[in-house]
Amino acid sequence: MKFVVIPIILLFITLNTYARDVESLTVARLDGSQINYYLLGQPDKSPSDVLLLILQGSSCNSVLQIESIFSDYQDVWPTADLLLIEKYGIDKKLNYSPDTERKDCPVQYLQNDSPKQRVADINTVIDRVRKDRRYRNLIVLGGSEGALVANLFASSNEDVDATISFNGGGRWFIDDVLYNITSEYENRAAARDSIEGFKGFSEHVLNSQPSLNLEVSGHGYSWWHQMLSIDQFDVLQKVNSPLLIVQAGMDLSVSPQAVDAMMMALRKAGNKNIDYLTYEKLDHGFSNGAGQNERKKVIADMKAWLTGQLNNTEQLDAE
Repeated sequence: MKFVVIPIILLFITLNTYARDVESLTVARLDGSQINYYLLGQPDKSPSDVLLLILQGSSCNSVLQIESIFSDYQDVWPTADLLLIEKYGIDKKLNYSPDTERKDCPVQYLQNDSPKQRVADINTVIDRVRKDRRYRNLIVLGGSEGALVANLFASSNEDVDATISFNGGGRWFIDDVLYNITSEYENRAAARDSIEGFKGFSEHVLNSQPSLNLEVSGHGYSWWHQMLSIDQFDVLQKVNSPLLIVQAGMDLSVSPQAVDAMMMALRKAGNKNIDYLTYEKLDHGFSNGAGQNERKKVIADMKAWLTGQLNNTEQLDAE
């Protein structure tokens, strides 16, 4: 079967590098491989009673190289202990690269990374961390692919107190990809070949046997098959804890319109635990039309929402 695929997946929280000298912790998967993770407390302070898990986007990079986690996103709850988990096959020795299809991406990552693998790893790490100490609250924050992973985790784990997922796309990943392709061209006619090529690729992935050799836009078969199969509307209906979905209106990586439609469907279905916050004039990285980044303002709004949710949790515990 012939199909055309172009590198259109641009799902990163940031494109900056950040070097951080922290101790690597490990825990074994069922297949014997090691999950690398990091638990960072506040300097010169006692361990927090809040655990903040931050999930990066889809790039083949160490989570320690995502500068915006340390410069901005950890401020969503600055007194929390910060938990970061590497993807399958990645450790902090991997240098940062902005390339979607970097040549040194580990084979183990390409063959094993997927949203559901990331959720399984989170569960394994959380179990280990909570054996060592007890946290009163667990907050999960994820952007782009990390948003989907955060939603998947919250849908299957009753210990999550609050989740924030941002710029994570609508119900079906293919709609976001086609929107992304179209945004790269001045008109839809010019994008037709790329659109048809991706549709052919999608059909091939969904209807073919698993392949260890498939590698497209920096991802392998498992990642593509799951991303194209997951119904995010169905995932969100299974989330019972408080969840804030944040979407930038000028996002070109995922479709804001698809997110709007999904949220409207959730409202019609009677969902009441999910709040929706939009920023019409910001892009995927929360920059405005003048190129000025407004991430800190967005994070302040996220923190205000979290404050209300955790206060409600404390009141319920007191009762």
